[in-house]
Amino acid sequence: MSNLSIGQRVLQRRKEIGFNQRELGKAVGVSHSTVSLWESDTTAPKGKNLHTLSRILQCSPTWILFGDEDKSPSEPVPAEASECLSPDETELLELFRSLPASEQQAQLSELRARSENFEKLFSELLEARKRTGRK
Repeated sequence: MSNLSIGQRVLQRRKEIGFNQRELGKAVGVSHSTVSLWESDTTAPKGKNLHTLSRILQCSPTWILFGDEDKSPSEPVPAEASECLSPDETELLELFRSLPASEQQAQLSELRARSENFEKLFSELLEARKRTGRK
């Protein structure tokens, strides 16, 4: 699967999940034409869109970008089943709710900063990959 381009991986996974381009675009928060541009390798998802796309496609951002075999996604979970929280997510929510409001805000700020750093890292990885000519 590593010989597929970014667009081919997005297309393949979208079909495995059972979305059309319009449904995927809506779920990610972009237009269906943006999804089409990704799938045709005209553009690539970056930053926040990459993270949202990986969540919707139930795979890692590194698999989307690089197709690393060790990061290959597992069988997709039906959309209705993926709406349930995992035990870790449930615990995180319970812990968050146990904090005073000021500490909740501090934790949110920290998580936002960490997420932004990962978005920047993935964008830099994508740019580096483009410079080397690999898809």
